[in-house]
Amino acid sequence: MIKLLFFGVLFTATIALSSQEPLKVSIFYEALCPDSISFIAQQFAPNYDTLAEKITVDFLPYGLGSHELINGVWHFQCQHGENECYGNMMQACGLNETNDQAIKAKFIICVMSASNPASTALMEECAIASGISWNNMVECSKNGVGATLLAAYGDRTHAVEPWMTFVPTIIYNDVYDADKQDKSLVDFLNTVLNQL
Repeated sequence: MIKLLFFGVLFTATIALSSQEPLKVSIFYEALCPDSISFIAQQFAPNYDTLAEKITVDFLPYGLGSHELINGVWHFQCQHGENECYGNMMQACGLNETNDQAIKAKFIICVMSASNPASTALMEECAIASGISWNNMVECSKNGVGATLLAAYGDRTHAVEPWMTFVPTIIYNDVYDADKQDKSLVDFLNTVLNQL
């Protein structure tokens, strides 16, 4: 009876551990921001494989920009100019091509680890290497879908409280925490592990 009770407790504990919800990690960033590039290349990329099964990643390529709908057409202003708007939109289109987190992460790591994340040739190379349709991304950027996706990322970015003043901003489970934000930029791995 004691042995049966022990296994029952052990089984229940195992179920509880395996059913723990992944930590949601929202990364608000922009294509040509040196700090965004640094975070993704130096903090996110080397630790993603370790954390992949423990987190749900929410990439938001928009940053400190603005958008406005004029006569049915979205117009964007980006912190680092038009190329950044283009890079943000193409990343939005790439992210929209799949629901697979591993593919999304591979694509974003590939693009954001480059010296020019808004390079068309680079984005095409990264899309193909990640298994994302480059032709679909190009179509998305031209048919208005990309602009709609980017505007939605902008709305979500502008809804962050307090108002976002630094990019990248890392938010866990939809709650901004200045201390976790600061720690994420220098020790993403342990910032995540300490919340699990």
